[in-house]
Amino acid sequence: MRGERAFRASLTGGFFMAGQAPVVSAAVDSDAAGYPNQTYAWYVVSVICVGYIFAFIDRIVVGLLTTAIQKDLLLTDTQMGVLQGIAFALFYALFGIPIGWLVDRWNRKTILTIGMTVWSVMTAACGFAGTFWTFFFARVGVGIGEATLNPCASSIIGDYFPAKTRAKAFGVYVMGTAIGTGMTYVGGGIVFGFLAKYQVVDITFFGEMKPWEAMFLFVGLGGLIPALIFFFTVKEPVRKDLAAKNKGNASWDEIKAFFKLNRRALICHHVGICLVIMSIYAWVNWMAVYFDRIHGWGPAKFAITYGIPGLFMGVISALSCGWIAMKLKERGKIDGTMRTCLYGCIGVVVGGVIAPQMPTPELAIAVFVLTGLFSNYPSVLALTSITEITPNEMRGFVTSTYIFMVGLIASGLGPLLTGLVTDKIFGDKMQIANSLSLVTIITGTAGCLIIAYGMKGYRESLARVTWGKQK
Repeated sequence: MRGERAFRASLTGGFFMAGQAPVVSAAVDSDAAGYPNQTYAWYVVSVICVGYIFAFIDRIVVGLLTTAIQKDLLLTDTQMGVLQGIAFALFYALFGIPIGWLVDRWNRKTILTIGMTVWSVMTAACGFAGTFWTFFFARVGVGIGEATLNPCASSIIGDYFPAKTRAKAFGVYVMGTAIGTGMTYVGGGIVFGFLAKYQVVDITFFGEMKPWEAMFLFVGLGGLIPALIFFFTVKEPVRKDLAAKNKGNASWDEIKAFFKLNRRALICHHVGICLVIMSIYAWVNWMAVYFDRIHGWGPAKFAITYGIPGLFMGVISALSCGWIAMKLKERGKIDGTMRTCLYGCIGVVVGGVIAPQMPTPELAIAVFVLTGLFSNYPSVLALTSITEITPNEMRGFVTSTYIFMVGLIASGLGPLLTGLVTDKIFGDKMQIANSLSLVTIITGTAGCLIIAYGMKGYRESLARVTWGKQK
């Protein structure tokens, strides 16, 4: 209680000063004064987006290669669910909290460069995994490296862009997931289709590798390119949106007081969005297997057919959600960010339940593609909404708590739960369609209801914000 009183009253220019009426969020009414050159800012977010593209390829390429990996390593759906999800996600989540703490205190450019290097090298290491456990630990390394991405990106973007254009900037950043998905399916499908013609591929310096092993090597080494570009061309920005002028890092008492004061908004935000993203990770990781088992489309055919329209819809999703949120705010809806997020989550759930039940592969592709129109709403607007209600001193840490939830709930349990439902509940690999629909309708519906319940708390948190008014 003492920490909360201090947090409320003693921070000069803080969330709300003692005896002062709440001020409407600066996220609704802000300008670009004092921010870096916006042309360069868009360059920075573009470079980070390229890093995110490779991160997402590294994250989901295992789904495209699942059938080949299972054949060579003799793995069950549950084991593949572990490799797709929990092996990556557990340490992605656990390392996210201390990394978020570091992001608020140390050079974010250095942290993210190290992270990019680690996840790229460990993705390449997946190509040398000959057993379940060596594969497991390589995926752990990918998760540890990627734990740096969202806390660093959220904090850096918040310091390069004023509140008015921040949602658009996050849209460009999260567009990396759409492009990464498209490149995984289109580029990966073409390359793997070519490599799969050969039993082994002889690669200079690395020797003979199976086609799926070579894919991991190529993807991992490619990720080192944006790491180098980021390190040599991006500047560490000056921190803005501080809760108090001339103040150092937020203390643990202040952080705890912030969470207590904003608990309804943050809990519903974190849990609700993560449950919806959980369903997205389920079908992203198992979609190629679904088309192979149910419709007889191999990875290459599925990847090329879905990849191009899926990429197009994903980009529209990432860019449109910020624009819609901004328009709602201009019409007086101060909760426009989370309101738009909720709309998108509903679209994801409806489409994710229907698509696997389509009688033909063409109809299934069409519904999955249309669902992609909403697929990036949760990710983009989750990060945007955190910056709207969180001061800079805590932004990395608060983002890392969200990433912790994404790791444990969405990335970790989405693919794993789908595999478990197929193996243990239905007991039939040909029931993958019903597994996907069941996981989506349960987790997605629960997530939407939780987000809706948290809307009032989010508006209350917005109304307390005054720090964005500082110059």
